[in-house]
Amino acid sequence: MQRVAATLDELGWDVEARETAARGDATALAREAVARGLDAVLVAGGDGTVNETIQGLVGSDVALGALPLGTMNVWVRELGLSLDPVEAVRQLATGEVRRIDLGRANGRYFLLMAGLGLDAEAVLAVDGTHKRRFGPVAIIVAGLFVGLSKSGSRLRVRIDGHSSERRAALVTIGNTRLWAGTVQITNRASASDGLLDVCFFPGRTWLARVRHFALVMIRRHEDDPEVTYLRAREIQISARPTLPLQVDGESHGTTPARIGIVPGALRVLVGHKAPPALVDAPVEPLHLVRATL
Repeated sequence: MQRVAATLDELGWDVEARETAARGDATALAREAVARGLDAVLVAGGDGTVNETIQGLVGSDVALGALPLGTMNVWVRELGLSLDPVEAVRQLATGEVRRIDLGRANGRYFLLMAGLGLDAEAVLAVDGTHKRRFGPVAIIVAGLFVGLSKSGSRLRVRIDGHSSERRAALVTIGNTRLWAGTVQITNRASASDGLLDVCFFPGRTWLARVRHFALVMIRRHEDDPEVTYLRAREIQISARPTLPLQVDGESHGTTPARIGIVPGALRVLVGHKAPPALVDAPVEPLHLVRATL
């Protein structure tokens, strides 16, 4: 962290370091940064800490920056930043600011994605030790094992006012594209189009679930006639039996779930070149002097 702070100092930033000690601290610090009128909050942590931080930044002019000091670092990977924190902070500090959409699932904002079913089961199954040691591989392997034993649920779905019934073992709702930091399920998502990308995997048999998993890995899942890919502003889902819900890789209860888009809700620091999911997001002035790290 000293090298990160020194790099920011060299670039003319006035930065103060703050530490979190318990769940919720990042949200409180973000709200404090908004109240003080700071220019940015730089999160030196993982996607869970990033998610906590955005809860306090929604609707403000304080920009979010993230450094790769977590296990998965999905948001950092989404942006195409270096996994070296010093190089990543240099890219952010000399990059640009873009305003993007956020999703909201049962009252909690998300930057990346929300998921119902197998991926949320995998999040519950992987403890902190395995997640830190094996990273994205732990989630993918856990998802595969869970997928062999879970056959999915019957869903009642309401999408932008239109109701239907269907079956699904996994529902992925993406604001951006990367899932578990390595694969793309909502591979056409844009964080600036005012829509969420939604993918339903019915998974009626274990063989179908294995096929879906393999197709996701090679980015051909949309070719499967059983898989449904669509875009929506709001989706409401109830399930029997209930499905667990994950938000940005953290457990967040179960169905029923109400998930919607919040357009233009967050300013984010990106590098010199925006990734595909943010390429159409509006560029805003980069006048950053005071920040908290």
